[in-house]
Amino acid sequence: MSAEQHWDSAYSGKGVNERSWSESGDSDALIEFEFAQLGSDAAVIDVGGGASTFAKLLQIRGYKNLAVLDVSQVALREAKESFGNRAAEVEWIVSNILNWEPTRSYAYWNDRAVFHFLTKSEDQQKYVEKVSQATEAGSHIVIATFSPEGPESCSGLPVQRWTQEALASLFSDTCSLLRSGKRDHITPWGSTQSFSWVHLIRN
Repeated sequence: MSAEQHWDSAYSGKGVNERSWSESGDSDALIEFEFAQLGSDAAVIDVGGGASTFAKLLQIRGYKNLAVLDVSQVALREAKESFGNRAAEVEWIVSNILNWEPTRSYAYWNDRAVFHFLTKSEDQQKYVEKVSQATEAGSHIVIATFSPEGPESCSGLPVQRWTQEALASLFSDTCSLLRSGKRDHITPWGSTQSFSWVHLIRN
């Protein structure tokens, strides 16, 4: 089964409250976005955004240059429906991140939980290259993955768990670390998933 088929099935086969990655309330990604202090015209991409509330909340706050990328067209269809008539104001990109060819530069890159599914070193390096292609000096890159204390798999797929230090080191050729930390995600049924995250700035 391809990644596209897997995630289409994961979204179509489960309701919002049956998905471990669903957020309750505001997206936790907003904290780092607010720290970046970007203007309302800044280009923002939510990588693996799926049906997350992140982009919708930014739109409500007046941000006008938003893009959401996800491998699942089912997830993006669900997201579009939640935006209603304003969905047309967002750039929707159906693509596997490894195959995507950026056509512009983004001031803010948000990845809440895609990178930890890349368990092969060559795929991780491809991802690093995509970040470089899609950002420029001064761009903010925020990436969150399962921490060493987090789950070993998600949605039936293996993951690679990362420390903050290892994540920052992987991007150190082109990015500097602004800050990092750990946070807990609470699933809809109340279990806890531990995440590492880094907030990088492009050199």
